[in-house]
Amino acid sequence: MQFTITEAAKIYGKQRKTLYRHIDSGRLSAGVRGDGKRVIDLAELIRCYGEPPGKIPTSDTHSTRDDPVGDTLVTQALIEELRKQTAVIERMSERIEQLEQALLRLPAPANATPAEPAPQADIEPAQSTLTQVPDKTSEPLRDFGDVLKRFENRTKA
Repeated sequence: MQFTITEAAKIYGKQRKTLYRHIDSGRLSAGVRGDGKRVIDLAELIRCYGEPPGKIPTSDTHSTRDDPVGDTLVTQALIEELRKQTAVIERMSERIEQLEQALLRLPAPANATPAEPAPQADIEPAQSTLTQVPDKTSEPLRDFGDVLKRFENRTKA
């Protein structure tokens, strides 16, 4: 949530000129709203001055930080950030699964003999699927650099 300089000064009990001085010195970051007014994000205010000592105005009601019934503005902001991070993690997990499937579809080297797949009981849970691809022509895969080297060797032949 963003506050104007006046609102932020009221919440933290500071003078507006103090906030302007901190913005000008770079201690506090501010943006400009569509109507041309400077605004400061709540997270930036908390970073610079700590938790607000009094009331935090919300869009629908004015709640105090001691209100056990309603969610505080800080809690709502944290929940929203958690949702964003969860969505990013889910997209990354899907991408990892796609890349693992693509890696398993890569053709085996021409000079390699087919090997029997390892029994599932022998594979450690922390082991990456990259090391599960059998290849007797080189050492086991340790990281993505090894995959790239192997791919380059296959395409040169």
